Amino acid sequence: MRKDKNKDKDKDKDKDENYKLFGLSAGEYKNISKLIGHVPDDFELGIFSAMWSEHCSYKSSKIYLKTLPTEGEKVLIGPGENAGAVDFGNGDVLVFKMESHNHPSFIEPFEGSATGVGGIMRDIFTMGARPVANLNSLRFGSFSEPRTPYYLSEVVKGVGFYGNCMGVPTVGGEVVFDGCYNDNILVNAFTIGIAKKDGIFLSSKCEVGNIVVYVGSSTGMDGIHGATMASEEFDLKKNKRRSTVQVGDPFTEKLLLEACLESMNKKLIVSIQDMGAAGLTSSSFEMADKSGHGMLIDLDTIPLRTPGMTPIEIMLSESQERMLLACDGKNFARLADVFDKWGLNCVKVGEVIEEKAIKFYRNSKFYKSLGVDAVVNGPVYDRPKVKPGYLKKIFSVNMRGYKIPANLNNAAKKIIAHPNIASKRPVFTQYDYTIGTSTVVPPGFSAAVVRVKSGGKTKTGRKCDKGFLLDVNGNSKYTYLNPYIGGALAVVESARNISACGGTPVAVTDCLNFASPEDPEIMWQFSEAVKGIKDAAKKLGTPVISGNVSFYNETSKKEAGKTVISKIYPTPVIGMVGFIDDVSRAATPYFKDAGDGIYLLGRLKGDLGGSLYMECINKDSYQKPADIDLDYEVWLQNCLRSLILGGYIKSAADISEGGIFTALAESSITNPGETLGFDIGLNWDVMDARPDEFLFSEFEQAFVVTVGKGAGGRREAEMDKILIEHKVHMKKLGEVKKGIMKINGIINLKSDKIKEEYYSVIKNILI
Repeated sequence: MRKDKNKDKDKDKDKDENYKLFGLSAGEYKNISKLIGHVPDDFELGIFSAMWSEHCSYKSSKIYLKTLPTEGEKVLIGPGENAGAVDFGNGDVLVFKMESHNHPSFIEPFEGSATGVGGIMRDIFTMGARPVANLNSLRFGSFSEPRTPYYLSEVVKGVGFYGNCMGVPTVGGEVVFDGCYNDNILVNAFTIGIAKKDGIFLSSKCEVGNIVVYVGSSTGMDGIHGATMASEEFDLKKNKRRSTVQVGDPFTEKLLLEACLESMNKKLIVSIQDMGAAGLTSSSFEMADKSGHGMLIDLDTIPLRTPGMTPIEIMLSESQERMLLACDGKNFARLADVFDKWGLNCVKVGEVIEEKAIKFYRNSKFYKSLGVDAVVNGPVYDRPKVKPGYLKKIFSVNMRGYKIPANLNNAAKKIIAHPNIASKRPVFTQYDYTIGTSTVVPPGFSAAVVRVKSGGKTKTGRKCDKGFLLDVNGNSKYTYLNPYIGGALAVVESARNISACGGTPVAVTDCLNFASPEDPEIMWQFSEAVKGIKDAAKKLGTPVISGNVSFYNETSKKEAGKTVISKIYPTPVIGMVGFIDDVSRAATPYFKDAGDGIYLLGRLKGDLGGSLYMECINKDSYQKPADIDLDYEVWLQNCLRSLILGGYIKSAADISEGGIFTALAESSITNPGETLGFDIGLNWDVMDARPDEFLFSEFEQAFVVTVGKGAGGRREAEMDKILIEHKVHMKKLGEVKKGIMKINGIINLKSDKIKEEYYSVIKNILI
């Protein structure tokens, strides 16, 4: 008998600890039991685990995200909806958002990246906006890591496959390599769409009596527990997660897009929500919560492609290309006709009710009822924070301990050929960035510029089209060395790239990629990075109107018999949108003509702390990055825009990774028509610095600009007036030349040799 009692105890213990399989803590399990008044079964645990996951609830980040600026002159919709929206003028609205798809892309890089693109596009057209451009931020392990070519190739194929099939151009992005991503690659996808101001649709508008409608593909077993999986660390040895990765079909999504937009135009939809993370669970509960109502959901009516699925499998499936919407009952027949025309499911699955609960039916009988508030309003944590111990060893750089290389030509060649600097053309040529013929400035330059035909006119009466500019940016190494500076720099660098094209930064979306929030050092990094984003966004007038937090980007693995946790560097990525009234005024960073004057706009610090030069040449880049003067940054970018839009300068490139040498070199070899170069002659009075500090310091608040050789007299006086007004200096460095790269006799290179290396590096990594 004792043996039987022990078995019963073991069964009870297994049942009591079942919550661990759902990624819930003991405290959360107790709280759920208290909220629903009984011990939860697997259906209830599944619902709560998905909605209380980091991925859906932001339980560890909410208190920090609330500090970000979210309002501005152009902001129409901020955080809380499927995407944010800004007023683009003349009744036009731009809708945009960025999200991560890191864990699925690590497990299955092609499908994970493809469905990441598909998911973010659904967030956009769910709002009533037609997607018009995609961007991405891709992070891979070291270029010498054996798995990196596979991950790079498969992710790029997945991104290109989904975007190309949808007919949406991928117009920009970034590709970064670092050993911290060896076991956790990052795939952050950004989409922007355009709509009319009176054509925006929200998930919060459903009313009592509306019918609840399921549209799109049928539900299968793919993606189950995807939201929970995205909220926990990996174990390389034990991980068997391919079933949690969704499988996308862009051709079906294209049909879904057209059916949804047609239904919206015909005023057949009241409210709509994408079935993204947690599938039918998140879409139903979030829609109910935002509207202040509840729903009846008949699980028997859900279209299935896998027979015999259990209720919780139906609710948690993350099968792609599906939407949940509400409509007036009298319009359902017309709605069904639209989706039938496009060959898609359109099934009445429930009804909006007054009581704020979701009541489920199964086999024609009442099955379960869960309060919306209990499920949606999960825990909010103010987790412990501790300043990381490694920062005690991070000091300002002291170059007296390092010799100047005997041959700076070799140092320059090594930096320009680094995969993080070299051209990403082998990547972006796999994306169709010309779809729609609206891409004015394509991938590979400062920022993407997209034309919107507006029929406008300049002050002189010339016809012109307005446009918007897009950029994504982040520097994980600087964020690791100083999280506050890294967060601020991501905002500042995106704004620089937009300003360098002549655009005005307007608003941002973010993707905050970090390791486990249960680690106090990670939470300190996170809180500091958010502070940096907040301060920079406020100063630059770019509110954060949408975004995503991705925690648990870390992997448990065995090394020499010990368990080691491989964590990514903190990686806040900023996606920024800017406006330009006349796209023909947009500047590009490459030199235009031999003989043009090359100038430095701004000021140099000559601080090599944390730079690529220190990493490549001195094998030591663990130093403090320099501070950013945000007030000066505003003056500098305003000055640059005035010079560009006034037609005073012919090219502009900011000084960032790789320093002023990289800015000069890239400006020389990226001209699509001819290979140019430069001849720089200095008395070293530009700054009090060593040659290597001048050449390769990255944390500069300055731009390399060119002025036509015919400029003089009145135009110089006009330029001087702009410079004085903005408290910014401009100094001549040299001239644009053909085929050579010379700086004071310390750099003497041939442009064609540098160009060949610059364009071949990434091609050699791809498989």
